[in-house]
Amino acid sequence: MPESGFVEGPNVFGKLDLKWLLRSRSLQFTRDRKAARYAPGLVCNFSWRGRAVHYRPGSSDPAVIYKILLKGGKKAEYYIPESVSPRTIWDIGGNIGAASLYFSERFPQAEIHCFEPVPENHALIERNIGGAPRIRAHRFALGSNEGMLEMRASDTSRNFGGFSFHDTGTDQGSTLKVQVRTPRGVIADGTASAPDLIKIDVEGAEHDILTAFEPQVLARVSWITGELHGNRSFALLEFLSQWFDIETKKTLGKRLFTFSAKNRST
Repeated sequence: MPESGFVEGPNVFGKLDLKWLLRSRSLQFTRDRKAARYAPGLVCNFSWRGRAVHYRPGSSDPAVIYKILLKGGKKAEYYIPESVSPRTIWDIGGNIGAASLYFSERFPQAEIHCFEPVPENHALIERNIGGAPRIRAHRFALGSNEGMLEMRASDTSRNFGGFSFHDTGTDQGSTLKVQVRTPRGVIADGTASAPDLIKIDVEGAEHDILTAFEPQVLARVSWITGELHGNRSFALLEFLSQWFDIETKKTLGKRLFTFSAKNRST
């Protein structure tokens, strides 16, 4: 049941719909959160601060936009305290680029690197960041080794852009081969400067990626924020605790949870 207690359908509004409508001021965008709005190949756009943000109606895209771009202040999905002032941001697991747009507005002087290997997602990122000179989109994944690896699609029907290197929560019959690069290689060849802030949401590869950073690079990062997916999540938090104070938001019985990590030296 929806949180309003009403039975929802394509044309029925509940309390959550009203929240979306008040924040977005768009009836179409509010309706497009419904799964019934999905049509293969259809892409719509929503105006955010004068910029067209493209999304796939009926997918998880509207919820991503809502949580990251429309929930303001400390309620925003990736809220960062005022004291943090990064020069370089890595958006690892860029999806459709919503977090990169949020950081671009939040930190107007920062250079932002958005990493997203899934072709359909990357195409939306390129459309969404058009005209934003400080955001660079990279069509490869990050990991502990360079090469080509197979990803598996999410087993959640509405998470069309979700792919993982791990079995949990995936459809093993739907796969995709993508290029993987190491953080060390990306920094060494000048593709991206070492980050001061990291956002990460990579469907379970968070441990593989963050532990692949050279320790001296990770130790200089001011803030890390993201979502963990139950794959060595607590081992990762223990690893990060060498340098960071960590806060988590986890619900009992749920595999996914968010975290923030503040560098103790900053």
